Amino acid sequence: MPNDWKHPNLRVMTEQEIFEHLFTIAEQSDDTGGVVSSCLVRQGNIVAVGISCNDGKHAEYVLLRQIEFSGMSVLPDDIVYTTVEPCGKRTPGGQGEYMGDCTTNLIQAGVRYVVYAAPDPDASAQTRYKFEQAGCSLRQVNDPHVIRQAIALFNSTVTSTSDALPQ
Repeated sequence: MPNDWKHPNLRVMTEQEIFEHLFTIAEQSDDTGGVVSSCLVRQGNIVAVGISCNDGKHAEYVLLRQIEFSGMSVLPDDIVYTTVEPCGKRTPGGQGEYMGDCTTNLIQAGVRYVVYAAPDPDASAQTRYKFEQAGCSLRQVNDPHVIRQAIALFNSTVTSTSDALPQ
């Protein structure tokens, strides 16, 4: 079967539907540093998800581990959707430093396309530079409602207001 084959009864999800699903699954997180959820979309349908955890695991890291453990691999046309822009660096000596930054992990896993809702001003410059250097596409969703909802979700789950995203 060709790679672009689609079952005629499968409906492609809209970006809004993808983000609504991400907001729904985010409720399962115990992250007190700001909840983020992500997913891998293949041919318009979610095939794997990741949710940030209170142990320092970012959503994209969890997503990539889920893909790995399921025996799947990232295909060239797959898209990662995430509620907050992937981090481009980790705090040296911080809780999750050993996991590496999400941008590098996504690039190394073969992800070529990333769509995010809320920008992360602490990571934007590094993230954009790394994706650009790797020839990958990084873009923010256009829907202002989705962006506001992602910021509200993240900010409602941070224990330190200094970690909150700008509104």
